[in-house]
Amino acid sequence: MPKKIFFLFLFCLMFAAPALASGSVTVFTVGAHTYTVDGRVQDIDVAPFTSGGRVFLPVRYVAEALGVSPGNITYRGGVITLSRGGTVVRLTVGGNVMLVNGNAVTMDVKVTTVDGRAVLPAAWVCRAFGTVPVWNGAARTVTIEEPDGSAGDGSVDLSDTGGGGGPVAVTPYDAGGDFPNPAVEVLPALAYPSSVATVSRDYRWQYNGVTYRWHVQVPADLLDWDRKVAGMVNTFYNSDGLTQGVMFSSLPDDLQQLVASCSDEANGDYTPWVEESLNYTYAGLLAKWLSARAQADGYDYFHTAEFVQSFVGGAIPYNLTPVPRLAAQTLIDSGDCKDKSILLAAILKNMGYHVALLFYPPPPGETTGHMAVGIAFSAGQITTARELSYYPYDGEKYYFAETTAPDWLIGQISDESLEKSGYVYPVP
Repeated sequence: MPKKIFFLFLFCLMFAAPALASGSVTVFTVGAHTYTVDGRVQDIDVAPFTSGGRVFLPVRYVAEALGVSPGNITYRGGVITLSRGGTVVRLTVGGNVMLVNGNAVTMDVKVTTVDGRAVLPAAWVCRAFGTVPVWNGAARTVTIEEPDGSAGDGSVDLSDTGGGGGPVAVTPYDAGGDFPNPAVEVLPALAYPSSVATVSRDYRWQYNGVTYRWHVQVPADLLDWDRKVAGMVNTFYNSDGLTQGVMFSSLPDDLQQLVASCSDEANGDYTPWVEESLNYTYAGLLAKWLSARAQADGYDYFHTAEFVQSFVGGAIPYNLTPVPRLAAQTLIDSGDCKDKSILLAAILKNMGYHVALLFYPPPPGETTGHMAVGIAFSAGQITTARELSYYPYDGEKYYFAETTAPDWLIGQISDESLEKSGYVYPVP
């Protein structure tokens, strides 16, 4: 009796609004040995599981959910072929190119094998067949709706398994020669009871090939406090010496520290802004939600920090400000390098990372310097092969983390001149 070969689909975690049903609706649940087809419970011999921010599913069940008949799923010489209607999809184990009717589409992952099973990127394949799978993070389910045109068995000639072109027309969504990355995840909203007045924003950013979305609320009282602090500091440094003396003496110790950190003598040491108690506590909530998402997506210690960096750099617009902003205000009103660095440092410190503010004075003849975050890692905590820039200080290596714009990674320095000089201010 021949051995059965079970292929696995690699499905990018995503969330999307459900489309109108055009055929059967199949729902898979992570860790469950059953799934449903139009509400009917059926057994599944390989339970879906997560790894590296993706959900793995057995291809036979997914293909059936897409309307592909069992006879149109073949595996020959490392080439996997799926066909339905006028669409033929071919993938090669070890490669990251998917052929859709002979047209090459470069994927963000390679087809590989796990425990003798071929692993495929299902989100890309679902797109090839004209549908979008839906990820529900709260329920840990993947929903696939059978696309239009499912009548019949979709049989085509599969005698050519070498990945040749053939006369089949290109489907409209592949007209550009490449697919947009379909992976979207929605974090649970950071929300307060209705009795609490809040200001909210919706954030969107990308990391590791996934688009993340997050609805975040900030208590209005906290935001008002932050804005008053920034306004007070701005007023202080635009006042004469006598007025400054009166103002400073009337401030409590914590506000005096914030004001003093903005002086020329402090030389860019804004660590009191990271530690301000109300905002540090709020940053702890941000840390809790982001840490949970990173853990669910399988990110390790190093890539969790990079995931948080991607949020601050990619989701929050860059906006020049005259004085530093506290974390909650930056979240709502945006900010520049110093503001976003304060926010990133506060979140990561709440997550247990050793962090520092990296300050770079203005070059000669200029008035604007730069600030970034340093994140301390031991050699065993670094799980990337790329070369990383860091600053040694007091026995720690603080790896450079840019916050001003999307797509920066830890250890990627944004300006080569910054490698030569700077100040390291560890956050206590």
